[in-house]
Amino acid sequence: MSKDIETQIEKLLEKGLSKREIKKRLKGKVEDSELDFFLKNTPYPADKARYLFLNISLFAILLVVTLKKLYFALSFGQFGLVMLLALVVPTVNLYLLREIMRFRRLGYQFCLILSTLSLINAENRAFPEIVLVPLMIVLSGFMYWQMFLRHDKELKQESPA
Repeated sequence: MSKDIETQIEKLLEKGLSKREIKKRLKGKVEDSELDFFLKNTPYPADKARYLFLNISLFAILLVVTLKKLYFALSFGQFGLVMLLALVVPTVNLYLLREIMRFRRLGYQFCLILSTLSLINAENRAFPEIVLVPLMIVLSGFMYWQMFLRHDKELKQESPA
């Protein structure tokens, strides 16, 4: 059901409708909280096109970090608790890669927060992570701001009945 709503919203956005118009159109058909979630999580097609290069750059940086962490996790040679714990970061990063590839708000939010928190770990303050992690922070924060925060006020303003 939620996949249908997400697809429907994407099609309406591609037709040029604003998020406010989509909210009016789908208001009675879908639960309000679910509709708000998908409207806030989906960017306008023009923003996708405008920030495609930055999105690919963020994806590539996160992929490099993920592959490095995955290699480290699998280098233990035997299956155990340490290996399982080392696989947590690559698993979360795979989810982030999926969300960023689909231009979803949650991907940028989590990438911003988790990248910032990753600087607490000493291994992320060595080369190349000391360069890549701040780049991920800046790119995900910028794209989150440009594609989603600027348009949030549009959904908060209720149109006159």
